[in-house]
Amino acid sequence: MRIAFAINEDKGLDSLISERFGRAPYFLIVEVSNDFKIVNYEVVENPGAKVMGGAASKASQLLASKSVSAVVAGNFGPHAMSVLPALNIKAIALPPSIKVKDAISRLRELLSK
Repeated sequence: MRIAFAINEDKGLDSLISERFGRAPYFLIVEVSNDFKIVNYEVVENPGAKVMGGAASKASQLLASKSVSAVVAGNFGPHAMSVLPALNIKAIALPPSIKVKDAISRLRELLSK
């Protein structure tokens, strides 16, 4: 499974989750095994971060092209909440003060349902 985390700065797995989805500067895409062990990860720039309009659409399209199943951010706007499900990407809101590596253990329970 591939899970994207909206982040403000690249600190690898120590990156804090961003408050915003569509305008987050980066996404940390983590590939996890069935038992949620980290297999691989990469950081990609969010093309939606600097556009005047349609940030959620640009960000969602990027994640779909990266075969992401779920995305984590502090908040999702109404446009993101309509675009992401249409692309079969689950939106998960978690507090932005959480590090990605700590959020992965929380997600194990949420996504295994």
